Amino acid sequence: MMEIIDDFGLPVAMVGAGELAAAPWTRAGPKSVAVVRMTDPPPELHGELARRGFVRKPSTVTWRAALGTGEEEFLRRLPRKSRQRIHQARRMIARDGLREVVEDRISPEGLDLFLDLYEDRVARMPYGVAFARRHRETILYGPEKYFAVFLYRGEALEGGTLALESPDESAVRLRWSAVTEAARRASLPRALYCATMRVAREKGYAWATMGDDPNLYGHIPRPGLFTFKASMAFEAVPSQDFADPAGFDEADLVLSLDALTDPVLMLGYADGGNDGASDPGDGPAGRGLRAFLVSGSPVDTEPYAAPFLSGPAVVRQLPGGLRG
Repeated sequence: MMEIIDDFGLPVAMVGAGELAAAPWTRAGPKSVAVVRMTDPPPELHGELARRGFVRKPSTVTWRAALGTGEEEFLRRLPRKSRQRIHQARRMIARDGLREVVEDRISPEGLDLFLDLYEDRVARMPYGVAFARRHRETILYGPEKYFAVFLYRGEALEGGTLALESPDESAVRLRWSAVTEAARRASLPRALYCATMRVAREKGYAWATMGDDPNLYGHIPRPGLFTFKASMAFEAVPSQDFADPAGFDEADLVLSLDALTDPVLMLGYADGGNDGASDPGDGPAGRGLRAFLVSGSPVDTEPYAAPFLSGPAVVRQLPGGLRG
Protein backbone atom coordinates (compact mmCIF):
# COMPACT_ATOMS: atom_id res chain seq x y z
CA MET A 1 0.00 0.00 0.00
CA MET A 2 1.45 3.35 -1.04
CA GLU A 3 2.46 5.55 1.89
CA ILE A 4 3.23 9.26 1.66
CA ILE A 5 5.94 10.30 4.11
CA ASP A 6 7.49 13.64 5.02
CA ASP A 7 11.23 13.33 4.36
CA PHE A 8 12.58 16.56 5.91
CA GLY A 9 9.95 18.65 4.13
CA LEU A 10 9.84 16.55 0.96
CA PRO A 11 6.60 14.60 0.31
CA VAL A 12 7.68 11.15 -0.87
CA ALA A 13 5.31 8.38 -1.96
CA MET A 14 6.77 5.00 -0.98
CA VAL A 15 5.50 2.26 -3.28
CA GLY A 16 6.02 -1.49 -3.47
CA ALA A 17 6.92 -3.55 -6.51
CA GLY A 18 3.34 -4.80 -6.85
CA GLU A 19 1.98 -1.26 -7.15
CA LEU A 20 3.98 -0.11 -10.14
CA ALA A 21 1.43 -1.11 -12.78
CA ALA A 22 -1.43 0.67 -10.99
CA ALA A 23 0.59 3.88 -10.46
CA PRO A 24 -1.36 4.96 -7.34
CA TRP A 25 0.58 8.24 -7.09
CA THR A 26 -1.34 9.53 -10.13
CA ARG A 27 -4.48 9.60 -7.95
CA ALA A 28 -2.88 11.57 -5.12
CA GLY A 29 -3.95 15.15 -4.50
CA PRO A 30 -2.37 17.99 -6.48
CA LYS A 31 1.22 18.64 -5.37
CA SER A 32 0.87 16.12 -2.52
CA VAL A 33 3.74 14.01 -3.91
CA ALA A 34 7.10 15.38 -5.09
CA VAL A 35 8.96 12.07 -5.46
CA VAL A 36 7.81 8.48 -5.92
CA ARG A 37 10.27 5.96 -4.45
CA MET A 38 10.65 2.19 -4.57
CA THR A 39 13.32 0.62 -2.36
CA ASP A 40 15.31 -2.39 -3.58
CA PRO A 41 13.54 -2.59 -6.95
CA PRO A 42 13.58 -6.21 -8.23
CA PRO A 43 15.53 -6.89 -11.44
CA GLU A 44 12.42 -7.86 -13.38
CA LEU A 45 11.08 -4.30 -12.96
CA HIS A 46 14.22 -2.42 -13.97
CA GLY A 47 13.11 -1.97 -17.57
CA GLU A 48 9.58 -0.86 -16.68
CA LEU A 49 10.86 1.58 -14.07
CA ALA A 50 13.15 3.14 -16.68
CA ARG A 51 10.30 3.46 -19.18
CA ARG A 52 8.21 5.28 -16.56
CA GLY A 53 10.99 7.77 -15.86
CA PHE A 54 12.34 6.34 -12.61
CA VAL A 55 16.06 6.56 -11.93
CA ARG A 56 17.48 3.41 -10.35
CA LYS A 57 20.29 4.38 -8.02
CA PRO A 58 22.09 3.75 -4.74
CA SER A 59 20.23 5.42 -1.89
CA THR A 60 23.48 7.02 -0.69
CA VAL A 61 26.83 7.55 -2.35
CA THR A 62 30.25 7.64 -0.70
CA TRP A 63 32.78 10.14 -2.03
CA ARG A 64 36.29 8.67 -1.97
CA ALA A 65 39.76 9.58 -3.18
CA ALA A 66 43.04 7.71 -3.14
CA LEU A 67 45.49 9.79 -1.09
CA GLY A 68 48.43 8.80 -3.25
CA THR A 69 52.10 9.20 -2.44
CA GLY A 70 52.03 12.89 -1.62
CA GLU A 71 50.15 16.15 -1.98
CA GLU A 72 51.90 17.20 -5.18
CA GLU A 73 50.74 14.02 -6.93
CA PHE A 74 47.21 14.46 -5.54
CA LEU A 75 46.95 18.09 -6.65
CA ARG A 76 47.87 17.12 -10.22
CA ARG A 77 44.54 15.23 -10.42
CA LEU A 78 42.55 18.39 -9.71
CA PRO A 79 41.21 20.72 -12.40
CA ARG A 80 43.35 23.79 -12.88
CA LYS A 81 40.77 26.14 -11.30
CA SER A 82 40.61 23.98 -8.17
CA ARG A 83 44.39 24.09 -7.80
CA GLN A 84 44.33 27.86 -8.22
CA ARG A 85 41.69 28.25 -5.52
CA ILE A 86 43.71 26.13 -3.10
CA HIS A 87 46.82 28.23 -3.73
CA GLN A 88 44.80 31.44 -3.31
CA ALA A 89 43.34 30.18 -0.03
CA ARG A 90 46.79 29.31 1.28
CA ARG A 91 48.11 32.75 0.38
CA MET A 92 45.20 34.30 2.28
CA ILE A 93 45.93 32.09 5.31
CA ALA A 94 49.53 33.26 5.31
CA ARG A 95 48.66 36.91 4.66
CA ASP A 96 46.04 37.07 7.42
CA GLY A 97 48.13 35.14 9.91
CA LEU A 98 45.60 32.35 10.39
CA ARG A 99 46.83 29.57 12.65
CA GLU A 100 46.42 25.89 11.76
CA VAL A 101 45.95 23.58 14.74
CA VAL A 102 45.88 19.78 14.38
CA GLU A 103 44.28 18.06 17.38
CA ASP A 104 45.06 14.36 17.25
CA ARG A 105 42.85 14.00 20.32
CA ILE A 106 40.11 16.58 19.97
CA SER A 107 39.72 18.87 22.97
CA PRO A 108 36.27 19.70 24.41
CA GLU A 109 37.02 23.40 23.96
CA GLY A 110 37.95 23.05 20.29
CA LEU A 111 35.03 20.76 19.57
CA ASP A 112 32.48 23.07 21.18
CA LEU A 113 33.76 26.05 19.19
CA PHE A 114 33.47 23.95 16.04
CA LEU A 115 29.95 22.71 16.87
CA ASP A 116 28.73 26.27 17.42
CA LEU A 117 30.09 27.34 14.04
CA TYR A 118 28.78 24.19 12.34
CA GLU A 119 25.26 24.64 13.71
CA ASP A 120 25.21 28.30 12.72
CA ARG A 121 26.09 27.35 9.15
CA VAL A 122 23.62 24.47 8.94
CA ALA A 123 20.82 26.70 10.28
CA ARG A 124 21.17 28.81 7.14
CA MET A 125 20.39 25.85 4.87
CA PRO A 126 16.74 25.34 3.81
CA TYR A 127 16.73 21.64 4.76
CA GLY A 128 19.96 21.42 6.74
CA VAL A 129 20.11 18.97 9.64
CA ALA A 130 22.86 19.44 12.25
CA PHE A 131 23.85 15.89 13.14
CA ALA A 132 27.30 16.46 14.61
CA ARG A 133 26.47 17.47 18.20
CA ARG A 134 24.67 14.21 18.91
CA HIS A 135 28.06 12.50 18.38
CA ARG A 136 29.94 14.80 20.77
CA GLU A 137 30.75 12.18 23.42
CA THR A 138 31.92 9.65 20.84
CA ILE A 139 34.09 12.24 19.09
CA LEU A 140 35.76 13.13 22.39
CA TYR A 141 35.98 9.78 24.16
CA GLY A 142 35.59 7.01 21.58
CA PRO A 143 35.49 4.14 21.01
CA GLU A 144 35.98 5.56 17.50
CA LYS A 145 39.07 7.73 16.94
CA TYR A 146 38.70 11.24 15.52
CA PHE A 147 41.16 14.02 14.83
CA ALA A 148 40.56 17.64 13.85
CA VAL A 149 42.16 20.36 11.78
CA PHE A 150 41.18 23.87 12.91
CA LEU A 151 41.99 27.32 11.54
CA TYR A 152 42.02 30.20 14.02
CA ARG A 153 42.05 33.94 13.53
CA GLY A 154 43.47 34.92 16.89
CA GLU A 155 41.23 33.03 19.33
CA ALA A 156 38.25 32.91 16.96
CA LEU A 157 37.61 29.75 14.98
CA GLU A 158 37.56 30.47 11.26
CA GLY A 159 36.88 26.88 10.22
CA GLY A 160 37.59 23.25 10.88
CA THR A 161 37.23 19.64 9.82
CA LEU A 162 36.50 16.58 11.98
CA ALA A 163 37.89 13.32 10.59
CA LEU A 164 37.16 9.75 11.63
CA GLU A 165 39.95 7.19 11.37
CA SER A 166 38.88 3.83 9.91
CA PRO A 167 41.94 1.54 10.02
CA ASP A 168 40.03 -1.51 8.73
CA GLU A 169 39.31 0.39 5.50
CA SER A 170 42.69 2.20 5.48
CA ALA A 171 40.57 5.33 5.20
CA VAL A 172 40.01 8.63 6.94
CA ARG A 173 36.44 9.88 6.75
CA LEU A 174 36.05 13.65 6.58
CA ARG A 175 32.87 13.61 8.62
CA TRP A 176 32.05 17.26 9.31
CA SER A 177 33.41 20.61 8.25
CA ALA A 178 32.38 24.22 8.71
CA VAL A 179 33.84 27.63 7.95
CA THR A 180 32.69 31.20 8.34
CA GLU A 181 30.99 32.85 5.38
CA ALA A 182 34.07 34.96 4.68
CA ALA A 183 36.24 31.83 4.75
CA ARG A 184 33.87 30.04 2.38
CA ARG A 185 34.13 32.89 -0.14
CA ALA A 186 37.92 32.67 0.12
CA SER A 187 37.90 28.90 -0.68
CA LEU A 188 39.22 27.96 2.76
CA PRO A 189 37.28 24.66 2.75
CA ARG A 190 39.55 23.42 -0.04
CA ALA A 191 42.66 24.28 1.95
CA LEU A 192 41.20 22.64 5.06
CA TYR A 193 40.43 19.43 3.21
CA CYS A 194 43.96 19.33 1.79
CA ALA A 195 45.39 19.83 5.28
CA THR A 196 43.21 17.01 6.63
CA MET A 197 44.31 14.70 3.82
CA ARG A 198 47.94 15.62 4.54
CA VAL A 199 47.47 14.45 8.13
CA ALA A 200 45.76 11.25 6.91
CA ARG A 201 48.65 10.59 4.53
CA GLU A 202 51.16 11.12 7.34
CA LYS A 203 49.23 8.56 9.41
CA GLY A 204 49.63 6.00 6.61
CA TYR A 205 46.07 5.85 5.32
CA ALA A 206 45.39 5.04 1.66
CA TRP A 207 41.95 6.61 1.21
CA ALA A 208 39.99 9.68 2.21
CA THR A 209 36.21 9.90 2.02
CA MET A 210 34.19 13.10 1.94
CA GLY A 211 30.89 11.99 3.37
CA ASP A 212 27.96 9.77 2.47
CA ASP A 213 25.36 11.85 0.63
CA PRO A 214 21.67 11.08 0.18
CA ASN A 215 21.49 10.52 -3.56
CA LEU A 216 19.01 13.28 -4.36
CA TYR A 217 20.98 16.46 -4.94
CA GLY A 218 18.39 19.19 -4.70
CA HIS A 219 16.86 18.27 -1.35
CA ILE A 220 19.26 18.13 1.65
CA PRO A 221 22.51 18.16 -0.36
CA ARG A 222 22.44 20.57 -3.26
CA PRO A 223 23.78 20.01 -6.80
CA GLY A 224 26.64 22.39 -6.06
CA LEU A 225 27.97 19.91 -3.50
CA PHE A 226 28.44 17.38 -6.30
CA THR A 227 30.38 19.95 -8.31
CA PHE A 228 32.59 20.84 -5.34
CA LYS A 229 33.45 17.26 -4.39
CA ALA A 230 34.14 16.24 -7.99
CA SER A 231 36.42 19.27 -8.38
CA MET A 232 38.45 18.00 -5.41
CA ALA A 233 39.22 14.76 -7.32
CA PHE A 234 36.80 12.66 -5.26
CA GLU A 235 34.59 10.10 -6.96
CA ALA A 236 31.14 8.91 -5.93
CA VAL A 237 30.48 5.18 -5.51
CA PRO A 238 27.46 3.34 -4.12
CA SER A 239 27.88 3.42 -0.34
CA GLN A 240 27.39 -0.36 -0.16
CA ASP A 241 30.49 -0.68 -2.35
CA PHE A 242 32.60 1.11 0.27
CA ALA A 243 32.15 -0.63 3.62
CA ASP A 244 28.52 0.35 4.28
CA PRO A 245 26.59 -2.83 5.07
CA ALA A 246 23.36 -0.85 5.41
CA GLY A 247 23.53 0.58 1.87
CA PHE A 248 20.72 -0.28 -0.54
CA ASP A 249 19.28 0.65 -3.92
CA GLU A 250 16.13 2.58 -4.74
CA ALA A 251 14.33 3.98 -7.75
CA ASP A 252 13.07 7.57 -7.73
CA LEU A 253 10.60 9.36 -9.99
CA VAL A 254 10.59 13.15 -9.56
CA LEU A 255 7.12 14.59 -10.14
CA SER A 256 7.52 18.13 -8.85
CA LEU A 257 10.32 20.58 -8.11
CA ASP A 258 8.23 22.65 -5.68
CA ALA A 259 10.22 21.40 -2.66
CA LEU A 260 13.47 20.83 -4.58
CA THR A 261 16.07 22.85 -6.42
CA ASP A 262 16.03 23.24 -10.17
CA PRO A 263 17.77 21.18 -11.40
CA VAL A 264 17.69 18.02 -9.32
CA LEU A 265 20.65 15.68 -9.73
CA MET A 266 20.69 11.93 -9.12
CA LEU A 267 23.59 9.54 -9.70
CA GLY A 268 21.85 6.57 -11.26
CA TYR A 269 23.17 3.28 -12.52
CA ALA A 270 24.53 3.66 -16.03
CA ASP A 271 23.13 0.26 -17.04
CA GLY A 272 19.52 1.39 -17.01
CA GLY A 273 18.27 4.60 -15.47
CA ASN A 274 15.57 6.40 -17.43
CA ASP A 275 17.16 6.02 -20.86
CA GLY A 276 15.75 2.53 -21.38
CA ALA A 277 19.13 0.81 -21.48
CA SER A 278 19.25 -2.87 -20.71
CA ASP A 279 20.51 -4.21 -17.41
CA PRO A 280 23.67 -6.32 -17.76
CA GLY A 281 23.42 -7.66 -14.23
CA ASP A 282 25.42 -7.20 -11.06
CA GLY A 283 28.95 -7.45 -12.45
CA PRO A 284 31.48 -4.63 -12.22
CA ALA A 285 30.20 -3.02 -15.43
CA GLY A 286 26.78 -2.73 -13.82
CA ARG A 287 28.03 -0.51 -10.98
CA GLY A 288 28.94 2.50 -13.10
CA LEU A 289 27.07 5.72 -12.34
CA ARG A 290 25.67 8.37 -14.62
CA ALA A 291 24.24 11.84 -13.97
CA PHE A 292 20.46 12.16 -14.27
CA LEU A 293 19.02 15.66 -14.14
CA VAL A 294 15.41 16.74 -13.71
CA SER A 295 14.67 20.36 -14.52
CA GLY A 296 11.84 22.75 -15.28
CA SER A 297 13.85 24.46 -18.02
CA PRO A 298 16.81 23.75 -20.31
CA VAL A 299 19.89 23.01 -18.22
CA ASP A 300 23.62 23.18 -18.84
CA THR A 301 24.95 19.68 -18.21
CA GLU A 302 28.65 20.63 -18.20
CA PRO A 303 28.85 21.25 -14.40
CA TYR A 304 27.61 17.69 -13.83
CA ALA A 305 30.29 15.94 -15.86
CA ALA A 306 33.04 14.08 -14.00
CA PRO A 307 35.71 11.55 -15.00
CA PHE A 308 34.17 8.78 -12.90
CA LEU A 309 30.74 9.04 -14.54
CA SER A 310 29.69 6.86 -17.48
CA GLY A 311 28.42 8.78 -20.48
CA PRO A 312 26.83 12.21 -20.75
CA ALA A 313 24.13 13.40 -18.38
CA VAL A 314 20.55 12.37 -19.07
CA VAL A 315 18.06 15.24 -18.74
CA ARG A 316 14.32 14.95 -18.10
CA GLN A 317 12.43 18.22 -18.28
CA LEU A 318 9.25 18.95 -16.32
CA PRO A 319 6.95 21.64 -17.69
CA GLY A 320 7.55 24.75 -15.59
CA GLY A 321 9.06 22.71 -12.76
CA LEU A 322 5.59 21.43 -11.87
CA ARG A 323 4.11 17.94 -11.85
CA GLY A 324 5.34 15.59 -14.56
